[in-house]
Amino acid sequence: MTDPTSAVAPPPAQPASPVVQPLTPELLGAYKLMLRYQFMGAVGLIVILAVILLTAFALPSTWTPPPLVVVTLTGMLGAYFSTLTRLYNVDQLSVALITPTMSQLGGRYLAMYSLIPPIIGAIAAVLLYVIFLAGMVGSGGLFPEMGCSDGQKCNSLSGVLHGFGPVAAQDFGKVFVWAFAAGFSERLVPNMLQSLVAKLPKDDA
Repeated sequence: MTDPTSAVAPPPAQPASPVVQPLTPELLGAYKLMLRYQFMGAVGLIVILAVILLTAFALPSTWTPPPLVVVTLTGMLGAYFSTLTRLYNVDQLSVALITPTMSQLGGRYLAMYSLIPPIIGAIAAVLLYVIFLAGMVGSGGLFPEMGCSDGQKCNSLSGVLHGFGPVAAQDFGKVFVWAFAAGFSERLVPNMLQSLVAKLPKDDA
């Protein structure tokens, strides 16, 4: 006679938890330096953005910040937001950001390392803005509509930088949201580029 308990399915296996490295003094020291650099960089960037926006608000008819500058700073802010979010999880810092190898780096190299995310965020945001300018993704819906301002000639690089950009308030908002997302998500722009390359016509040869 078959034992009825033998037909009972075994309980599902639990997912393996990440291996957490012991919090050594070296790891804690590297964490403190990274937190200091990232925090100071984020605060400084917020101050710069606040000054630009307040100046544009106070002088609406005489000065307007170039959208590309604001896009660049917004991409950097998105990168800082992503990094600080990971640094905030200090209990998992050895698997989230700080590794034993990084803890052996000096303060100068940790400072250089802390600048990599905002630099990548700035490049990604600018590249995404150029993709919008080129009309390589559809406008409307999630993507902004771009056009030349009234009275501007957008047939040169200077004209494009000064007169070509979002056409309405919603489009400005979409551009800044996408710029922030480009800095926040490291794979957003690379995945978009791969999608655009995949749409290129195949060479018959």
